Amino acid sequence: MVGKTEMKKSSRLFIGFKRFNKKRKLNLEQNNIYYYTLNGVLFTIVNELYKTFATKFIFRLGGTESHVALYNALPGFVAVLATIPGLILISRIQNKKQSMSRAFYFSRMFLVLFALVPFLPSAIRPLTFVILISLMNFPESVSVTSLQSYVGDIFTQDTIPVAITTRSKYSTIAQILFTFIIGQTLGLISNIFSEGTVIIVYQIFFILAFLVGLVEINTFKKLKEVTETVQNKINFKEVFKEIKSTKPFINFLICSVIFHFGWQMGWPMFSIYQIKYLGANETWLTIINIASAIIMIYSYGYWRKVIQKKGNAFAMAVATLGMALTPLLFVISNNLITMTIVSTISGFFTPGTVTVLLNSLLEVSPSKNRAVFIGFHTTIVSISLCIAPLVGDVILSNTNIKYTLVVVAILRLVGSIAFFIRNKYFKLEVTS
Repeated sequence: MVGKTEMKKSSRLFIGFKRFNKKRKLNLEQNNIYYYTLNGVLFTIVNELYKTFATKFIFRLGGTESHVALYNALPGFVAVLATIPGLILISRIQNKKQSMSRAFYFSRMFLVLFALVPFLPSAIRPLTFVILISLMNFPESVSVTSLQSYVGDIFTQDTIPVAITTRSKYSTIAQILFTFIIGQTLGLISNIFSEGTVIIVYQIFFILAFLVGLVEINTFKKLKEVTETVQNKINFKEVFKEIKSTKPFINFLICSVIFHFGWQMGWPMFSIYQIKYLGANETWLTIINIASAIIMIYSYGYWRKVIQKKGNAFAMAVATLGMALTPLLFVISNNLITMTIVSTISGFFTPGTVTVLLNSLLEVSPSKNRAVFIGFHTTIVSISLCIAPLVGDVILSNTNIKYTLVVVAILRLVGSIAFFIRNKYFKLEVTS
């Protein structure tokens, strides 16, 4: 477990860092926490500039609910095809960090292509944007999965929870700031100028995202392994046999897929409900996102304490139960003010779910072939992502949005129950 002194040090890394660095040399893990956190902040800024209002952009391009469903589903399909082959390719390159950097560069190039979409004929703009953002998931899924594995190389097991929560906390602060700036800018422009001008502003944001992405990659290059690692070629057949025989990983994978299906089905439904049914523009989307993000900042510390006292399995069960409540709260939200209040509930449970998912995944993945274990998890979850939003779209087409949200809540609850069962089983396994 991480001591209180270490946690306090990590939380102060951004305060007078340069001055602190001049006085004494930071140890390797402190340097890594700093650059890992800074990398997360820049990654968040990139996402805010191109992704947060992507659904609204699709509608502004003339897209429909089906385009939004595809926007959520197709990246999963690409990830299924890309993750494992991409990891195998990276394993054949001796310099792991260099190969990961190339994947990040490839991913960021798509941001420039997004800016070119409005120049295409109007009839094909929405689908083209959806296809491009899906293809971006090829290098993105490989690089993000590799980075998740790389966490185990740049931090000791005791430091991982501190690194993840510190990165998440400062990333959330950046999310609040840039969601406000971007949302207010788009809202103001949309109220004063024509639709064409608003789209030009989106194009500018895509280019800015690309430039920030270049800086983001530079911070990644400054990370250094805590222990000397050897990059070996992956024998996938042997590793797959190891995966099947690793019961803690398989148990976690089953629970994760069950929960992710309900989680992923809700993503397009939430956006559709806010934009199409409640009439949210960029300004209201900003208010909703910021309300959620403010709660997220404070909840990271709470979930870190829960993980330290009760363990990952217990924290996972409780956090996912809270996530199951979110769709039901959406159902009773008939206006944007109530929706803003409801978003704070989601903002409390989401950090716990995200943090403990990664922490638990690292916990059940053997260090020797960690990248492939994580890649296998990503691939299976991506198969769920291919299906879940489309299933939600079919249910929505044949019923209504509130009925669909109730189905989402039920599926999330089933996933939470699966984690509760795993929590009980995990305790028995440890004591036996």
